[in-house]
Amino acid sequence: MNELIVNIIVGLLLSLSAGVRMTLPLLGMCLLAQLNIVHLPENMDWLASDASLIILVIAAIAETVIHFIPAAGTALKAAVTPLAFMAGTLLMAVPLEGHNPLHQWAFAAVVGGSSAALMHLSVVGSRVIAAPANMASLGILSIVWNAGEMLFSIALAVLAMICSVEGWVIGAVSLFAIGTFMLIVLTKIMLARHERET
Repeated sequence: MNELIVNIIVGLLLSLSAGVRMTLPLLGMCLLAQLNIVHLPENMDWLASDASLIILVIAAIAETVIHFIPAAGTALKAAVTPLAFMAGTLLMAVPLEGHNPLHQWAFAAVVGGSSAALMHLSVVGSRVIAAPANMASLGILSIVWNAGEMLFSIALAVLAMICSVEGWVIGAVSLFAIGTFMLIVLTKIMLARHERET
């Protein structure tokens, strides 16, 4: 399969992962770059530095902990939407290394950044819709929801890495489609429950 198509799919999966949990795919990319599994573009070498690793580990832990506090997690999620756009842009630019920098970054912003921002806003909207159900469950729904978000973000990032190494595009697209379908179904269930309660 065309290498460019594989690279675009890898970047898209990473960007969507950043839309769900911003720091996890960036941390994964940093670790893979430090282990020389992934080669970063020259203008992104900073992502493989020890300082970036320390910052991303602290940020990933903080993001995970804060998201388990319902109101704080939703407020933080809404506030960092521009950062999700930037993370999606960076993660889309990595697999497009070697292309014209203007095309690389323009495509990364339009496709990767926009995808991350849309996914991020969908997650924020779902959190807001689920707030009454979360209160009714005494916060148990929030714990389940946050664990699901984290696993979904990790699954997308792992899928991107498998796709980049093995080129298993059909499997990656299928799994992504299944995951997205599950997220849509879960959102619709929560919407229906919210409408019944109001």
